[in-house]
Amino acid sequence: SRTSATNCARLYNIALRLGKEAPQDYPVRFVLTSDHVWDGFILLALLEDCERHRNLLIIPHGGNQNEPEHRISVVVIDSVTVGHACCAVFNCHVPLNNNRHRFCPTHRPVQDNLCSVIGCDNPIVKGCRTCSIKEHQDVEDVYDLRGQSRFQLQERLDRARVSHPDDALANDVDSSELVDPTNAEEEFELDDQGRVLPLDTRTGNTLAPAVAKKKKCVHAQFGRRWTFCQELLIAPCGLIGYRTTYYGAEGVASVAALIRHTYAHDEDLKPAHIFYDNNCHLAKHVKGDAYFEDIGLSVDVFHFQCKHSEKDTFCQENCNLAAFPELKGEGGKGWFFNSSIAEQTNAWFGGYHSICREMLVDKFNFLLDEMIIRRNRGTLHKLAEGGQTPRYWPRM
Repeated sequence: SRTSATNCARLYNIALRLGKEAPQDYPVRFVLTSDHVWDGFILLALLEDCERHRNLLIIPHGGNQNEPEHRISVVVIDSVTVGHACCAVFNCHVPLNNNRHRFCPTHRPVQDNLCSVIGCDNPIVKGCRTCSIKEHQDVEDVYDLRGQSRFQLQERLDRARVSHPDDALANDVDSSELVDPTNAEEEFELDDQGRVLPLDTRTGNTLAPAVAKKKKCVHAQFGRRWTFCQELLIAPCGLIGYRTTYYGAEGVASVAALIRHTYAHDEDLKPAHIFYDNNCHLAKHVKGDAYFEDIGLSVDVFHFQCKHSEKDTFCQENCNLAAFPELKGEGGKGWFFNSSIAEQTNAWFGGYHSICREMLVDKFNFLLDEMIIRRNRGTLHKLAEGGQTPRYWPRM
């Protein structure tokens, strides 16, 4: 019959395996895979051919591995846009008491009484969120006008409905309670006539005809700030080794600190190689640092070809995968490690954005850590069933 190797293995596991498990210390698992089916088919064909020719099947026992004692451990670092509300003061890590507050308990007594225009420390006018400067009051008026517009409310309502994928029915949402996290910090432009022109966050253009030359830009923080991203450290097999929150930005100094912190308990477990989209800047940042001397820093094939300039000599010489032959597959073809595992993991991890975006930080961290633990358990079980033995290998 024309049954695929995958279906042959699946039929055996369902009908003939009978739930039997190998002993704990047994090197082979009682789970058939498509590789076993193909190996069995090839060996049977070779044995039958030798029998017809009255020959013995002789195969080498040494294998063809060039460096049997050479161990390479690799991790991938990447960010995913999943976040929670945080203090509107840039890079403040103090949790909010209420996820509708703009500021944490430390900054709230002072900042709630200051103008919302960034860089202005004047006290607010009673009943407003800006000071007595006319331009700043005009900015607040335009902000409020946009928030009350039918178009803006409909856009927010659509987002609110999409943000509840666990409910098949759209929720009735009061438009006055909707907060748009992407507009927590908005940019406004003032033309030569003193008119305030809000910048369209979707297109980057002002929401008015360009009748006069733009004079200056004003940034204002009327709403909450949101954390910048989650940074994940992932093994090529799919296990998530570490997660952290970046509040202000994903800087290379923060990534270097993440690597140090992850392996602080045992530096022998440091990976031999790290894939990271921005490794060209990370490599410059840690150049001369003894901690990173024995860690390869390269950019995966996709990002290297599409997002890194050929004119960047440092990147081409230090972060090109071709400069690391130990990462190449058999015969120098392809790549041994799955450097795209971050994108695959991010697709799963990003699904929790709409679930936890309104959680306070403790519940947010608890949920994501628990989901990662459960996913790792499932990944370990799947790898073990496939005859793999995922573990940390100390450096040789």
